[in-house]
This record gives sequence, structure tokens and C-alpha cells, in this order.
Amino acid sequence: MTKIDIILQVLIGPPNNLIILSSQTGHHHYLLIPPHHTIPPLPTHPPSPGFPAQSPAATKPTKKPLTTKPTFRPPITTKPPVISPVPQPSPVASGSCGAKNGYQDQERIVGGHNADVNEWPWIAALFNGGRQFCGGSLIDNIHILSAAHCVAHMSSWDVARLTVRLGDHNIRTNSEIKHIEKRVKRVVRHRGFDPRTLYNDIAILTLDSAVDFSKQVRPVCLPSGSGGHTGKTGTVIGWGSLRESGPQPAILQEVNIPIWSNRDCKLKYGPAAPGGIVDHMLCAGQANRDSCSGDSGGPLMINNGKWTQIGIVSWGIGCGKGQYPGVYTRVEHFLPWIYKNLK
Repeated sequence: MTKIDIILQVLIGPPNNLIILSSQTGHHHYLLIPPHHTIPPLPTHPPSPGFPAQSPAATKPTKKPLTTKPTFRPPITTKPPVISPVPQPSPVASGSCGAKNGYQDQERIVGGHNADVNEWPWIAALFNGGRQFCGGSLIDNIHILSAAHCVAHMSSWDVARLTVRLGDHNIRTNSEIKHIEKRVKRVVRHRGFDPRTLYNDIAILTLDSAVDFSKQVRPVCLPSGSGGHTGKTGTVIGWGSLRESGPQPAILQEVNIPIWSNRDCKLKYGPAAPGGIVDHMLCAGQANRDSCSGDSGGPLMINNGKWTQIGIVSWGIGCGKGQYPGVYTRVEHFLPWIYKNLK
């Protein structure tokens, strides 16, 4: 969830079409231009310190921001206001999946704003050496669902430095609320993951010990099968950048975005999508409403009575650019793979 440092120079070498990015922090990033000029989305934040160097062809196209938008204010009316009963938060069982805290509806129109404390009890923040770099979601008492590109280049030494925070709200303080921090004992990414096309961008992290469900920590629901989501409103949560190349928030953000049909998404991206928009991807977003750098691996959810994760933040071009919706891994396509790796 951190942004890239200011790029000081871009050198393009003709022999191998190699792009070298140099930053103020001394990081060097190498990008190999693929054939036919189909360049993968430029990574919007560098790997955490201690990450293994990536090969030129294996760029890490990470994701996009939760941007703010002015709240709609209704016109002033002279009619006396109608007093309606104040809805009360619904009580939920601590072990049930997909039950957020507070109000269970999805009626607020947001362009990216602070989530309430413990509102989303399945959100996971992934840290490498104490630096937050991706998101994820708790899908049972010991497994985190995330994106393959978040962990694709990790060595066993990197995995040993991984920690996962659950039940957190402000990731820059330890005093606001009590959160759970776990180490990771195993990382499984999909064998078909392709760092150029972002095909099969899905991974599962196994925690070193199971968590006890509570009001603050419980799992999201997985979809029960294939279903059409086009035209529905999805919600994305994470600690990603607030705008493209912008600041990273300390407090968990949430944004509501429309879900596109894959047909419309293909038409919008055209040749700009390195491997095309394929069936196991899902598109969502609109101008000024999107996920961004640092949100990678986090959940895209819908409320169908229970909050269900239908997407994993994967990639996109820019953040909140209306012509390019965000692209997500379609969870329902990978249900057999997920359940196989939960055993």
C-alpha cells in the first residue's frame, strides 16, 4: 500500500527494450518491453526492502487508490422533516462469514472514505519487515486469500519476514485498537500465474496458528457458484494510495464501485491489456473511484445478504481513470483451486 518514489530518470536501451527506473531512495526497477508494444501496467510502488530482485520480464503491476469525492448534499426544503426511526446495527454471530459490523446495507454513496473501526472484520494487512505492501482477506480461521503478484518473487527468507495483521484500523499506531498479528508458515501461489499478463493472479497464505473468531475478526464469505455481477455495486477496502502516486492513508479506506461486463471492459482496454481481459478476470470502477497501489490482494465484495468476496485486487492502468476500470481476479472461477489448497 505504499506509493512509488519520484522517478528521477527513465532510460530506454534499444538493444533489449529495457527500461531502467531510478528513484530517490536508490531503488532501480527494470522493465522489459514485451513484443507488440503491449506494456504491462507500470508498478506504482516498489517492493519492500529485502524483497528479492525481480527479473525484467516479471514486473509487479500493483494496484490502484481509494479516491475521495464530494458528498452529495440535497437541496434545502421548507417542508418539515419526516422523523423516521433510527436503524440499529444488526447483531451477528461471531463465527458467521460475511457479517460486517455496524449497518449491513450498502446504501452510502462513497468516493473513498474512512471505514468505521472494525467494520470489515476479515481485512488483512500484509507486512514484510514491518512495511505494509499488500492486502488480503480472512477466508477461514487460518488462511488469507491474496494476489499472486504480491508474493510471486518471495524467497523462503522473505516468507519468514512476513506478518499479517487482522482486526486493524490504523496501521501506523498500535494503541488505537487491539489487533492480531500472525506470522506466515506457507505461501501458495497459482502455478499458472503469469507476471506479464496477470493471468491466475491468486495466492493463499497459511498463518502459523489459527485465529479465534470475535467481533473484530471473522471471515468473509466465498461465492457459492458462478453468478452474474454486471451492474451491481461492489465495495473495495484497503490501505492503498488515495490517488495515483499519492499518499498512503493510515486508516482503512472503503469505496463503492460499479461492476462492468467483461465485454465492455475488453472494449475499453483493447490492446492496452497485456494479455487481454479473460474470463477469470472481473472489472469494476469509474472515474475517481478505484483501488490503487497497496490495495493489491484485497477483496472486492458484494452484499447479497452476506458480504461475499467476488474479486481480488489485481491490476489496472492508473488509478480512478474513468476509461480504465480496475481489473480483479474473479474468485468464483478459482473455487476448486481455493478449496483444494485449504486442505
